[in-house]
Amino acid sequence: MMDNRISNAVYVGAYAQTIGKWDISRRAYAQAVVDSEVVEWPPARRAILHYEYGRALGVTCFFAASAFELMSAYQLDEISGGPLYMSLTELARLHLDQKKYRIAAEFYQKSFVEQDKADVSSGAPIAYADTLDEYAIALKEIGETQKSEAMSAKANELRTKYPDWKSVTGRTPYGTQCTQSVEEVNAVPTSNVKPTPQ
Repeated sequence: MMDNRISNAVYVGAYAQTIGKWDISRRAYAQAVVDSEVVEWPPARRAILHYEYGRALGVTCFFAASAFELMSAYQLDEISGGPLYMSLTELARLHLDQKKYRIAAEFYQKSFVEQDKADVSSGAPIAYADTLDEYAIALKEIGETQKSEAMSAKANELRTKYPDWKSVTGRTPYGTQCTQSVEEVNAVPTSNVKPTPQ
């Protein structure tokens, strides 16, 4: 019965994202995360829920909670052998969109280590190029101009090599649907997964 409730919440959360209703998505995934912990879902499945909840939190401007949940997803992927680069990339984007460029650059660097292990540049070259461009922005903002230009050049090379390819995923629109009060911004995340200090 609880599994059905989680599945229904995931359906609502995922559909809400497709129509741009991120606050609805946030509330649905919040319920799914709590319920999945109650029934002790396996780490791989819980990682997906924390990842999506983290994204929805970030879009609706719960930035600290978003980072917490994305880090929780990262930890659960570490335990289960999931794709570590996904949460790292989202953590980088979350901080980039808050203009926290140095933190963003650190997460992008970690993400590319994992992306290269997974050979993302071959399987999803345009998504990889898009992420390189984002990394270049963060590097430029912290004064690492030469490295920034190298990332941009690498992105352009990939687009030239794969002119007919497109990214299959959209960019999470962090900070574009703020709904929370000051009290909610400062609220402690409800998840009981503890992030590893970085």
